[in-house]
Amino acid sequence: MVVGVRPIEPSHLPGIMALCAVEGSGSYAEEADLTWRALTSPGVTSLVAVQEDRVIGVAQMLGDGVIQAFLVLLVVHPDARGKGLGRRLVEEAFARAGGKRVDLLAEEGAEAFYTRFAHRRKPGFRLYPDPPR
Repeated sequence: MVVGVRPIEPSHLPGIMALCAVEGSGSYAEEADLTWRALTSPGVTSLVAVQEDRVIGVAQMLGDGVIQAFLVLLVVHPDARGKGLGRRLVEEAFARAGGKRVDLLAEEGAEAFYTRFAHRRKPGFRLYPDPPR
């Protein structure tokens, strides 16, 4: 089956939210309007991987288009993993966002995937205005 990678469209939103809900990216599964705004705000590059009209992957990258990009979200359906789709989403999002480097915070268990890219390890933090619940 052919998998297309392309910019998100409104018709992809239910599939993106369902994929995020299943894969534990809850903030993207809670409210359609907020999710759409987050994925389409200025400076954001969001792509979907679609197979037979089904969303099987999504990537969101923020960037200044010159130096810095930040991979915010990468989710690939478990049935589509191990076939290069995650790498394809990251590379395509980076190419479209522009910049010289991508920073990211990896979920536990995802480190092996990201170490396959040319990289340097750096410590990271996620700061919150209020303590997380």
